[in-house]
Amino acid sequence: MPVILLTNRYSDEVLDAVAPLVPTGFTFRSLKTLSQEALVEAAAEADYFLASGRLRIDADVIAAAPRLRMVQRTGVGTDGLDTAALLARDIPAYVNRGVNARSVAEHTVMLLLATMRRLPAVHERTVQGGWAKNETGLSMRSLHGKAVGLLGLGNIGRIVARMLAPFGVDLRYHKPQRLSPAEEQDLNVRYQERDELLRNVDALCILCPLNAETRGMIDGQALSVMKRGAYLVNTARGGIVDEAALVAALESGHLAGVATDVYAQEPPAVDAAIRSAKNVILTPHVAGLTLEAFLTMIASALKNIERFHAGDMESLAPNRLV
Repeated sequence: MPVILLTNRYSDEVLDAVAPLVPTGFTFRSLKTLSQEALVEAAAEADYFLASGRLRIDADVIAAAPRLRMVQRTGVGTDGLDTAALLARDIPAYVNRGVNARSVAEHTVMLLLATMRRLPAVHERTVQGGWAKNETGLSMRSLHGKAVGLLGLGNIGRIVARMLAPFGVDLRYHKPQRLSPAEEQDLNVRYQERDELLRNVDALCILCPLNAETRGMIDGQALSVMKRGAYLVNTARGGIVDEAALVAALESGHLAGVATDVYAQEPPAVDAAIRSAKNVILTPHVAGLTLEAFLTMIASALKNIERFHAGDMESLAPNRLV
């Protein structure tokens, strides 16, 4: 039977939940140890990679997989795939568009509210017995009436826009291809050029993909354009933001708060400056990974592998990466 290798390691409880989702006629395996070496070793018997987690599908892994027919991502991030090595072997790779968009959108809105309400600091102060009600309350900011910028407006951004609408915010966006007037009206969003967006919003949500155009896009100059006292939330990719410049903007007080789920290096080094920065909320790249979202992603990805194995390339075509 063809072997599907999940390029990650999960607990037995999670794998038990995944087992019923595996298509009939396939053998399903996952890594016993989360290391690049373990991935190279396991790759030898794999017909399909179900690519999940932070281990790279690099040239060494691909070379170690003589039976490999196709790579299927559980999500949409492709920075862990060596596309040149896949092309050299004529091995197609597919992403899983939109499957966890709602989970990421929920996390984005949660982080935006949490950073504007200074939730971690307020929680810690209250747990420790503090009750400075006026001081605490007046350090918070309301979301209602604020100008919120969406840098990127794909599947996730559209859901974020709809989730934010009841808060009575002024929604603006920037993306390479502007939406049609009808789409803008439906989402109640206004288009602005990037620097104009940065200058005018009270909070910025980064929701765009990481690619050659967006890598390092939010650098020191871009951050300096933002309003003093603005907030920034990043649930996209760490490489979009210059992390050192971000920390400097926090330390100087130029930004009032930052919440990020993604980092320049994952996981961040123990002594990474972002870990000790003030007015920051950090989560470990989990925006798209609730239990429900995870099982939906796995089921969808496994279904794509089943379709590929059956020769149904037409239905897979929109999600093909290489």
